[in-house]
Amino acid sequence: MSKLLILFIFQSWWLSLLVATVFFLVVIIFIRRRVETSRRNQVRLEVKIAERTREIRLQKTKIEEQKRLLEEEKNKVDEQQALLKIEKDRTEQWLLNTLPSQVVIELKRNGKVKAQAFKQVSIMFTDVVGFTRISESMKPSRIVSKLDILFQKFDEIIQANNLEKIKTIGDAYMCAGGVPVENSTNPIDACCAALQIQAFMDKLKYEAIADHEDYWEIRLGINTGPVIAGIIGNIRLAYDVWGSSVNLAQRMEMLGEPGKVTITGNTFQHIEPYFEYEYKGKALTKSRVKVDMYEVQRIKPELSINGEGLYPNTRFEEIKKLHHYSSIKYYKTEHYVMGILRKNLSESLYYHSINHTKDVVKSVERIALLEGVTDEGLFLLKTAALFHDAGFIEQYDHNEAIGARMAQEILPKYGYTELHVKTIVELIHATEIPQRPINNLQEIICDADLDYLGRDDFEEIADKLCQELIEMGKIKTRKEWDEIQVKFLSQHLYFTTTAIQSRRQKKLENLELVKARLAAGNYTD
Repeated sequence: MSKLLILFIFQSWWLSLLVATVFFLVVIIFIRRRVETSRRNQVRLEVKIAERTREIRLQKTKIEEQKRLLEEEKNKVDEQQALLKIEKDRTEQWLLNTLPSQVVIELKRNGKVKAQAFKQVSIMFTDVVGFTRISESMKPSRIVSKLDILFQKFDEIIQANNLEKIKTIGDAYMCAGGVPVENSTNPIDACCAALQIQAFMDKLKYEAIADHEDYWEIRLGINTGPVIAGIIGNIRLAYDVWGSSVNLAQRMEMLGEPGKVTITGNTFQHIEPYFEYEYKGKALTKSRVKVDMYEVQRIKPELSINGEGLYPNTRFEEIKKLHHYSSIKYYKTEHYVMGILRKNLSESLYYHSINHTKDVVKSVERIALLEGVTDEGLFLLKTAALFHDAGFIEQYDHNEAIGARMAQEILPKYGYTELHVKTIVELIHATEIPQRPINNLQEIICDADLDYLGRDDFEEIADKLCQELIEMGKIKTRKEWDEIQVKFLSQHLYFTTTAIQSRRQKKLENLELVKARLAAGNYTD
């Protein structure tokens, strides 16, 4: 029993060990297979990952290549667009350099520009004096270089004065104001530009003389009138103006003096208030018509910067606004009244002639501007100056009331209000001797009426008054006249700061001249 039990136990242990071993081997085999399967799966996964990675890399390479190609294509397109833009800008700039900006806008919008009529355009021509002779003795390259310097400066000046360059033909330069955009100031703009161009030429002349070199001078002509303007040609576009007004401007250039600004009466009537000028007589046009010709010397000193006569100051702009916006038609009034005086004043009025009226109008404007009068008061003063001696057409003594009556009858027709006329009548009466002005405007006209007392032409004007007084039986001798002058000059006073500063000292010197003549006693009458 015990042996059997021992044998059974022994067999059970080996059996358990065998089972355990088999189980262990099975587990190991299972694990190894699982591990092997897992490893194989891992290898397959890694292979797939490697393949996918390679595919991704290939796709990335293709994408980058496509991107590079697209970038290159884009750069080519950008370059082409940039070139097209540059070409477009160049074309537009060429158009702007060749044509007025407004014309370019119309040309781009409509593809063409219609010819247009303009009522008031100022045309300017310049031409080098003796250019044919110059071109024979100078190298072509040197001529072109000098013309380029001139024309570049001319371009700069006309642009600053609101003018449009039309064209150059050899040594001739043509520009115009009032095209393609209409404006009322183009005669003034053209004259300002002309003076600045001639000043530039004078500067070059003085520099050349200092360097012992030859210099060029130009003639310059301006006319104002109606023109037709538009583009001519299809291949080489050019903006141009046509009409008799253009021919007359060129005629002024041909007849003008070198270094001067020559204008027609058409231009003069627009610029008279702003410039000093000289009447040059009648000019004969190619069509055998006579036209008035004037030489513009400078902007009035009181209307120019630093009194130099080249560039307008703020007073200039204020007066320009006054002339354009006031209801008063002063220049029509002046034309009408001067016509009456010219026709009706006696030839025996050597002093109180139309020239005296013109002198007082000029003096009253100068003093008024320097006194800061740039509103309608300026028109009232100049109008009063027109009428202050108009009464001489009816009677010699106490004539101011007649001039006042004429003003009351005439002025309402020319835009003057009742208050304007009342002020003018008071200004006329303020000139009666002895003068007793009660406000600044009256002081101004009183000083203007006797402005000559403190000027260099005192003796000449005083002699005319002496001759007139003798003719009218008011005095008998020149000695008597000088005695009256000494008394009058000694008692006379200027009222405005402008007249005191500019005329008082010379008046005292003139007084001493008359005293010295009286003391010498060398009279023959």
